Amino acid sequence: MDAKKSILTFYDIASGPPVRPFAPNPWKARYALNFTNTSYRTSWVALPDVAATRKKLGVPACRKHADGSDFSTLPILHDPTTTSHTQQEGTFVGDSFDIAIHLHNKYFSPDDGRPPLFPPSSLALHRAFNAHVDALFSLNGAPLAGYYMPLDPATAEISRADFARRAGVSRWEDLEIPPGSEERKKKVAAFEAALGSGLAPWFVRRDEGPFLEGRTPMYADLIVGGWLQMMRNCLPEWEELRGWNEGLWGRLYDALEQWAEVS
Repeated sequence: MDAKKSILTFYDIASGPPVRPFAPNPWKARYALNFTNTSYRTSWVALPDVAATRKKLGVPACRKHADGSDFSTLPILHDPTTTSHTQQEGTFVGDSFDIAIHLHNKYFSPDDGRPPLFPPSSLALHRAFNAHVDALFSLNGAPLAGYYMPLDPATAEISRADFARRAGVSRWEDLEIPPGSEERKKKVAAFEAALGSGLAPWFVRRDEGPFLEGRTPMYADLIVGGWLQMMRNCLPEWEELRGWNEGLWGRLYDALEQWAEVS
């Protein structure tokens, strides 16, 4: 296959200028692409165009809103080097966890000197861990960070109206928890406590390295890293968060920077 055609295309959400990734699930997949040293290019998609993009590519929504309607989101990965029984022009994968599995199966080799995304017999545990981390950050971190997402000014009004509608409030401004307010101080403290009790205890080899298994990274670390990237881009208290749990989250974020290239 032509080398140019063999480059994978990664669909991510376009932020305000300068364009940069900020959403947690695309970051999980981007980390995985870089971790496996896979050649790819990013196709930036305006937030209001995500549903149309999935439809155009023939990739059904993989999540649901609370009311049962489709929740169209990113990432999507197009791999032109493989073809499924339903897709004739390469394979399209539309979920961050499935993208990681695809990359592990297609691009990991024990001979290349890198650890696997998924150590042997760990797939089910990774899936459960992913759900656990998503729930923890969605409940505690996203309400504090979401209002400060770097939305593209060209489409921000549409995006904010959609977020407000989905949250059941009449105005986007109703979603803000003002910095310095007592409510915010309490929620920040609750977020710190949730990370301390619900996630920090999983890092049992802190004396050996920054990852869950100490010196050796795996996809579970990238899952946490995806959410840390959102906090880095959106949470006003990011520097404070870096120091929680004796600096655990700052060390992990820094250790993952070697796989944070944006191609």
